[in-house]
Amino acid sequence: MKRRVRRRSRTKTLPDSERSDTGKELGNRVRAARARIGMTRKQLGKSSGTSERYLAHIESGTGNPSLSVLTALAEALDLAVAELMPAGGERDARTARLGAAIRQLQLDRLTALETWLNENINVGGSRARRVVLVGLRGAGKSTLGKEVAARIGFPFFEISKQVEGLYGGAMRLLIELGGQATLHRYEAEIWENIVANNERAIIAAPGGIVADGPLYSRVLETAHSIWLRATPEDHMERVIQQGDLRPMADNKAAMDDLRSILNARAGEYRRAEVAFDTSQHEFERSIDLLEQQIRELLHLF
Repeated sequence: MKRRVRRRSRTKTLPDSERSDTGKELGNRVRAARARIGMTRKQLGKSSGTSERYLAHIESGTGNPSLSVLTALAEALDLAVAELMPAGGERDARTARLGAAIRQLQLDRLTALETWLNENINVGGSRARRVVLVGLRGAGKSTLGKEVAARIGFPFFEISKQVEGLYGGAMRLLIELGGQATLHRYEAEIWENIVANNERAIIAAPGGIVADGPLYSRVLETAHSIWLRATPEDHMERVIQQGDLRPMADNKAAMDDLRSILNARAGEYRRAEVAFDTSQHEFERSIDLLEQQIRELLHLF
């Protein structure tokens, strides 16, 4: 038999003044899960490689468990990690309830639900003749999008500019004062306004729109989508040409950051219907090819 390697558990505890409802709820969930299967604290500690003393702190709401500790506890209790997290790790109670209900479904019912979602995911989300351009800054969304829109006689919208107009100030200031949640709220309002009032449009989405999962899904449901991609070097050069000289201060670090962002977001950008590489052709040729791609998507002949 392989001998289980026991984790060293540092007893990280929070002072009374810092005890939170979150910590207490987590503790209650661990204790309740343990009670449901008739497992003692000592048994859970042995199975998870966590000290009994530390478990006592967690269950009382004064512990500060790491993700690795929560994962070990969940495995020992035969639960998904989300089952131990307050609100199931979700932002709101309704989503948490839905997530919990889905996790309890038998395989056949889970398969049926997946089939239903695949068939109905776009209900209420007609794309009409709207096209959204997604991708990182410097991909050409604004410059190419504006030119193609003029050629085919469609209105052009740049969501970032629309947000600044609605907010009445620079995007930088909005984020600094209101944070990402406020930014996403403005972006969602702008998007719904565009959809409600424009059956035809070319829209340049901000690169970070993929960070708001529900909004990004809504965007893809209500517009045809094209991912404008480019090499990291072209992204960097174009950003600098736009007047942002900050990358010049530490070019290597900036390029490393850029590559990391591209890698992190690539999976979400790939959800677009079409990928279009703007590094392969000169500007005028890119306009021609993007126009052709959009006409094909919208069946404009």
